[in-house]
Amino acid sequence: MFKFDLLDNEHPVALYRQAEAVLIKPALLIFVFIYFPWFFLLKYEIAWTYVRLFLFWTILVALYTINKYVLWLINCYVVTNKRLVILKYKSLFNKAVLESPIDRILNVSFTANGVLPVLFGFGDVQVQVAGLTEPMVFKNVSKPAEVKDFLWKTHSQNEKPHKHYVE
Repeated sequence: MFKFDLLDNEHPVALYRQAEAVLIKPALLIFVFIYFPWFFLLKYEIAWTYVRLFLFWTILVALYTINKYVLWLINCYVVTNKRLVILKYKSLFNKAVLESPIDRILNVSFTANGVLPVLFGFGDVQVQVAGLTEPMVFKNVSKPAEVKDFLWKTHSQNEKPHKHYVE
């Protein structure tokens, strides 16, 4: 489904993706696009007149549904013992990969803004990394406080010791 090369002595530690609740909005949209046309066709008994048009419409909505689900499935955030990797697909043919060594983490925070994120327990985890001007963002992950704590724990386990010089 998704692929990236692991480094020497590297292994995946955790995989995150957006919470299932982010699919509520597209699911409601799909319901409206399917239900209302067919409801009026059947109610006014004109289904046989426009059946081909509405079957075509239903197929288009089904393709939209599959696209939304597949994009949700393949967009992910991978934490290995050595780095953070964000695999982000805007479409099936538009992929962006952002990665950073785990020991370069400077700050980790999370936000949960809005009714759905608070009710369903998801939010964004921002990871400030040395060398990047913008934070790495794990968008809409479930239990963002736990993800934040896990990232700090993983960072502290892999942090390179600093050399202190005494003069």
